[in-house]
Amino acid sequence: MRHVVLLACGEPMRGDDALALAVLDALPPTTRGMVEVRPVGQLMPDDLHGVDGAVIVVDAVDGPAPGTLIDLPLSALSDAYDRGLTPASSHALPLPVTLGIVGRLPGGLPEGRFVGVAAADYTLGAPLSAVVRDAVPACAARVNHWVRALVHDTRPSHVPD
Repeated sequence: MRHVVLLACGEPMRGDDALALAVLDALPPTTRGMVEVRPVGQLMPDDLHGVDGAVIVVDAVDGPAPGTLIDLPLSALSDAYDRGLTPASSHALPLPVTLGIVGRLPGGLPEGRFVGVAAADYTLGAPLSAVVRDAVPACAARVNHWVRALVHDTRPSHVPD
């Protein structure tokens, strides 16, 4: 079995930015027990560099219609960012810079996935918006799929719907 780190990005007090924590709560306990969970708030190079195994980053995103499920390989995240998909959590460094730094360090960017949902509301003190709350089960199912695939080092030919 391979070590998998789940990086839960976001600020729980900013509405839909609490997506990652809601997804964690929706995961089966057996799945949570298979990963090392790290609440990171802001994704930084240190969070990705030197990971022994694979990484799953969970975060709310801006760009697509609210409630849209996003599932990308980490290696494709910079290109998606260039096309307007932006992880919503505040980041001390722009995402392409973070990924670029990690990619240039020994070991490079770890294998992994970015899974998120397009957000509708980041109001301080607000709960998840209805559209994001409704997308949490599908997002958790996708994270569950990738945890199991990466832990067991299987590479499915397709992504489940």
